[in-house]
Amino acid sequence: MKIYFLSARPCALTLNKVYFGITDKFERSAEVTLSDHVFAEFSAEGCLPLGFFITEELPSTPPAGCEVYILKDGIAVYAQEFTPTDFTLRPITQQRFEENLVTLFYQGNLHLSLETSEGLFISTLPPSFINARLSFRNDLFLIEGQNMLAVYTKKGERVLLEEFLSFSVDGNELIATLSLSDRLSRVAKCRWKMSENGCVRTEFTLTQPTNNKESERAVLEELLPFAFFESVLIGADYTEFLAEELLPDKEKLLSFLGNFHAVILTKDPYTCGLVKQKAERLFEVNYFTVAIENGKIADIRK
Repeated sequence: MKIYFLSARPCALTLNKVYFGITDKFERSAEVTLSDHVFAEFSAEGCLPLGFFITEELPSTPPAGCEVYILKDGIAVYAQEFTPTDFTLRPITQQRFEENLVTLFYQGNLHLSLETSEGLFISTLPPSFINARLSFRNDLFLIEGQNMLAVYTKKGERVLLEEFLSFSVDGNELIATLSLSDRLSRVAKCRWKMSENGCVRTEFTLTQPTNNKESERAVLEELLPFAFFESVLIGADYTEFLAEELLPDKEKLLSFLGNFHAVILTKDPYTCGLVKQKAERLFEVNYFTVAIENGKIADIRK
């Protein structure tokens, strides 16, 4: 079985103690027989190794500290939680906004402390926030790291965590350009409505660099499937993407797609993966292919 290995931070990956390469959010893969009980180990700088045996239980029981994704051509293991070796407390920055105190400190991992009228809250942040800039807009805390943005409420709830190319705040709207990290350099321009309760995505536009009008038309057609599934996900008007003959069955389409919490691109622009949670730290990716006629979706197949 093909196993994909990914990690939340750069790691040296070994299989049965043999060095296999460096992992991060770009996966490495290997053909592994589950019955061989191969021992996989992720080693990150400043952390204890995260290791586990790859067994027949992997598709149903994620190893400690990992998320498992069931794919059409194998299994993806995402090493996410690492135990640090150094727990020395090191304050990084602190800032007060009205009656709220925001503190960024390092103790084994990078942490954010929020002291508000609602209480004291501690949250862990990715390493890319080590030199973060802090701000307070629309009753929300914005933590800007290296090409990443995190948004928190006064109750300590993280309501947004995104990698971005650029972002701005206009009134009660957060506007950001996000990289989709696919081979065609596509980006998404998104808007979120901000309030004390969180961020609600209200709009997105997909774009891709093109050289001429003919390729631009082809790109717009290739972006339709992803735009459709994203519209279903955020509760936007998805009917604008459907051919007229599919409109009477629009509710049946939602049932057919089921509940999902993320959309991923594939090598085929007309096929997208819908990520569905099966259990804690266990996910399954279901793939749907659309057929387009005259600029509209005429058919959807699983």
